Amino acid sequence: MADTRRIAAGFGIATPVVTLGAILLATLVAPPETFTWSHRALSDMGRPDAGTFWLFNGGLVAGGLLGPPFVWRLWIAARNTLERAGTVCYGLAICGMFSVGIFFLEHTAWYLETELHGPAALLFFGLAPVSNWVLGAGAVRAGDREWGLFTVGVGIAHVLVWASWILYVTTVATRPMAWFAVPEMGAAALFGGWTVLAARRFLVPFPSPFSVS
Repeated sequence: MADTRRIAAGFGIATPVVTLGAILLATLVAPPETFTWSHRALSDMGRPDAGTFWLFNGGLVAGGLLGPPFVWRLWIAARNTLERAGTVCYGLAICGMFSVGIFFLEHTAWYLETELHGPAALLFFGLAPVSNWVLGAGAVRAGDREWGLFTVGVGIAHVLVWASWILYVTTVATRPMAWFAVPEMGAAALFGGWTVLAARRFLVPFPSPFSVS
């Protein structure tokens, strides 16, 4: 059982490495007509006519498939109702990430008449900070104060990233969606970074400020 738990924790490192790695690689190889940080959203790299279609969407789908074992690891480590609720929110955020890759932009030209890319993105970006707040509150309640406050802080950082972008586009930018990819990437990096740190807590074999049993 201990080995199974460690393997599940390892998926918490593999998930963001695969997903963020695919996204970053896509930004590097995408031609300017497909993606630029100032003029495009990250999801533009997942359009059917983009050369990065398989790389971008494949990374999101792969991350979504790798995520459930770590969700299970979080669930069995939950010490109270708040941590279990936060784990549910985290799992739904993973589902949102997976769905962004499945319901890519312009997917209605291929299948389904209802456009689901927007709702999938909202599921991920909306629940990512919520999962941090609830998991963090649960950790504080369980007496794991340092990790709990850090986790809540990550959720607040999500909001600050988006609030900074909204302030920029409403006061300085000349286009309503200028640099939209930047807060998207920032939110994805916060989600992935927290996941790696949370997974490490299960894998580190000695006490640390963020360790768990």
